[in-house]
Amino acid sequence: MWLLSEAPVPTLIDGHTPLRARSVRVNLTRMGWGMVIACILLWIMAVNYQVNVAYALVFWLLGILLFGALAGIRQLTGIVLTIEPQPEYYAGKECVLTLRACDSCKRTRWLWLQTAQEITGTASDWELWTITPENTDFLWTLPPQKRGILPRLLLAGASMAPFGLLMIKTQWEFTDEVIIFPEPVEHTSPIACNSDDEPGTLISLSGQDPAYLLPHQNTTSLRQIAWKHYAKTGNLLDKYFEQGGKRVQPLLISYRDYPPGTSVEKMASMMCYRVLAADASGEKYVLELPRQRYEATTGQRIKCLNALGRW
Repeated sequence: MWLLSEAPVPTLIDGHTPLRARSVRVNLTRMGWGMVIACILLWIMAVNYQVNVAYALVFWLLGILLFGALAGIRQLTGIVLTIEPQPEYYAGKECVLTLRACDSCKRTRWLWLQTAQEITGTASDWELWTITPENTDFLWTLPPQKRGILPRLLLAGASMAPFGLLMIKTQWEFTDEVIIFPEPVEHTSPIACNSDDEPGTLISLSGQDPAYLLPHQNTTSLRQIAWKHYAKTGNLLDKYFEQGGKRVQPLLISYRDYPPGTSVEKMASMMCYRVLAADASGEKYVLELPRQRYEATTGQRIKCLNALGRW
């Protein structure tokens, strides 16, 4: 803890790192400065005129300042914060993070957070968060972000309880990886393509419906692998059984569908729209990016969106 310092050491928002006294800074408010000046004047009067009452007032006022500093520091120290992000964030839209106080203490804390999207240096930059056993959540709204990984976040906090004479400042930082997905851009989708350039091999099994052989997926059961075909050719393929002779291949969503020279940002946004549309319709789909291919599997939506966000 240092007096009149403007560079507190940030504390990680990770759900288990408590705020320590070394991470807080003490600043006098206008009222606090007024009390300090009053103490100085009273002390000069007491020394020059030997007024015992003035001595008592000086020590009484200094005691209030000391108690206010200790009480303000007690408001902050020991608090543990965590952030619960939403499942999906898209570029161009506000990001809302749930800030949660992991505080087992039963006392009430009054914490001011600097949550303004544009810092103006006025009181409107700050928002009060009253932490009680019944109210431990705070919605932190960030300005629209760009596609990619959310940058390191710094959150300034302060407490002026109980008298408003001192401002106890601190900072938290959030460094967990949160991916911002591309902003979906509605457009006319290119002609639907199959996930394979050539149709799959149609085989007939005795007593069963026709089956198709497709490239092996790691999530496929061992019973579904065409072991006889593997023994003959050395290619590991999976068997897919369907009613009827017509085979429906997954929709291929590829960067190759767009004209050369299209920017990565534009392609990512358009492909994001197609992924969301295919997922909403329940259609199986495959995402193809340069040197990356995401086959239809469990959790396909979030895998494809993460890939587009990192691209």
